[in-house]
Amino acid sequence: MSIDELPIVLTATIIPNVKGAASVDPASRLAEYLQVLQFCQRIAPVIFLENSGYPLERHPEFAGSPRLQIHRFAPSASPERGKGYQEFEMIDAWLAREPRPPVRWFKLTGRYQLRNLAALLAECRQKTAPPLLIDRLQKQQFARTHFFSTTTEFYQRRIKGLYLQCDDRKNEWIEYVLFRELEKAPAGEIRIFKTQPDFNAKLGSTGANLPSGSFQWLTKQGLRRFNYLVNRQKLLYVR
Repeated sequence: MSIDELPIVLTATIIPNVKGAASVDPASRLAEYLQVLQFCQRIAPVIFLENSGYPLERHPEFAGSPRLQIHRFAPSASPERGKGYQEFEMIDAWLAREPRPPVRWFKLTGRYQLRNLAALLAECRQKTAPPLLIDRLQKQQFARTHFFSTTTEFYQRRIKGLYLQCDDRKNEWIEYVLFRELEKAPAGEIRIFKTQPDFNAKLGSTGANLPSGSFQWLTKQGLRRFNYLVNRQKLLYVR
């Protein structure tokens, strides 16, 4: 894939090694990852990161191609520190080994299918897009890390190494750690998405469906547009 393209970075852990995961069956998780992978490949190049040591070579869907890169990593040495720790440890490791990283990329947790992914990617490709597009919740002091778009330069400058502060046992989730760090960044470097995401997915911690439905989506899209007008950096609603 071209260095100038905006790929989707899918993060995956097929064999979970943390407590509290709702889905622990590797076969079920693999099926979900493959569904999302196939969906994403129809829209953009994909960089697939996996950190459980699962034998991906058993499945032809993971054969590399000009539109699909596969990067495999050994399981984390500190799984007790949680999913966010391990996910961002893996992203850091990918960038450290990548000689020509993409200028910008869209990160998506690998079992989360975004029905309106094309619209979100179009927003990220705009020349006026800031270095980081991410949803942050003002009331919860929480940054949504299951999807965001960043330039590699911004990630290396602001996000690299933050996973070392994470420890789920102490409620130091990546979402809180990242929110605090982003408070230090100039306002012009960060913006919420204009587009309300439309998910077909389950929460990894509880197995509950992420909120969906056309009425709910339209309501939140209207609130998001209002938030965008009055507060470019954070969402004012809670969920």
